[in-house]
Amino acid sequence: MGLRKSSVGRCVQVIGIGALGLLLTACNAPTSAASAPDPTAFIATRVAAVLTETAPTEPSPETAAAPVDALEFATVTPIRTPLVLPTAGATVTPAPEAEAPPAPSTPCPDQACASAAEHFWLERPVPPEAMIYPDRTYAYGSTQQGLREPHHGVEFVNRTGTLVLAAGGGRVVVAGDDSQTAYGPATRFYGNLVVVELDETYHGQPVFTLYAHLASVLVEAGQRVEAGETLGAIGQTGVAIGPHLHFEVRVGQNAYAHTRNPELWFRPLTGARQRPYGVLAGRVTDLNGNPLYDQTIVIRPLDVREPTRAKYITTYARETLNGDDVLQENFAIGDLPAGTYSVAVNTTRFYQQTITVEPGRLAWVTFTVNPPAPTETPVP
Repeated sequence: MGLRKSSVGRCVQVIGIGALGLLLTACNAPTSAASAPDPTAFIATRVAAVLTETAPTEPSPETAAAPVDALEFATVTPIRTPLVLPTAGATVTPAPEAEAPPAPSTPCPDQACASAAEHFWLERPVPPEAMIYPDRTYAYGSTQQGLREPHHGVEFVNRTGTLVLAAGGGRVVVAGDDSQTAYGPATRFYGNLVVVELDETYHGQPVFTLYAHLASVLVEAGQRVEAGETLGAIGQTGVAIGPHLHFEVRVGQNAYAHTRNPELWFRPLTGARQRPYGVLAGRVTDLNGNPLYDQTIVIRPLDVREPTRAKYITTYARETLNGDDVLQENFAIGDLPAGTYSVAVNTTRFYQQTITVEPGRLAWVTFTVNPPAPTETPVP
């Protein structure tokens, strides 16, 4: 994703070149001059200047590129008044603080448990002609080696105007923007968004899907939608770098602290037009069973029919990132071509296992390791 030139110019005037590296999740100016409150300290210091900009920006040549012939694009229309957001007032209130639910006492111990826990309920939230694979450079739970805030969802990088589709059937509970209510760490963070409460519950808990940074919203709160129905169009409103769809799964509450990894919810691609794919997930823990954060995992193909490169992912960052209620994984990756892989972790020594990924199924692997020595944080 690249920064829009006009937005970068304004950000540089406010915070300087030195802070731009910390604003990899920001630089898109909102259309209101109202300052956001400080619902979380970590984001406010990084985006406060961006959130108070008022001038609109023109799309760069890159984002205004001609559309792909095979892909239908929605007309970008002004946002309609959301039905569930409070009316504007003197005080902007963040959403109620939500605590992450307690993890179950026993994580999934083996492949049999993981197979029984599969819940591939969701379709891709963009048309099949679009980029249907989540961006691997900023996966759920990752930080890009500390350059960004821990990611609470996944991104589908596509051109402005690409249709956004409901991943599952349910009821629209939010349709509008987040200028008055914080659905993320701060107001004006997600820009135009839609939240759908799914028809199905997960272990008795409601499940929500969130679609953010939209250019336009084409549904209303209270409306019933089916999987594949158009919700809006991709944009880069809120705190976003380049046009893309930010997609989240939330369980229990429609709250930032209740996200789960969407890659464990998307139906693996197994149709005639796609290679047969599966999903890999697992846990990396220390000798006492404590999850290890930000550990690199290397996934190398050993016997895979399709040409496949090695994958490099990390375990989830420490912040409010949750494993599945049953699995309690701390890493997961979807869209792996079916076949046999080497999965390895290197801490104080090299740990490796051989895993088979089956079409349309979840493969499970666990590592119990000696953790690496803690790294000292340099003092500024």
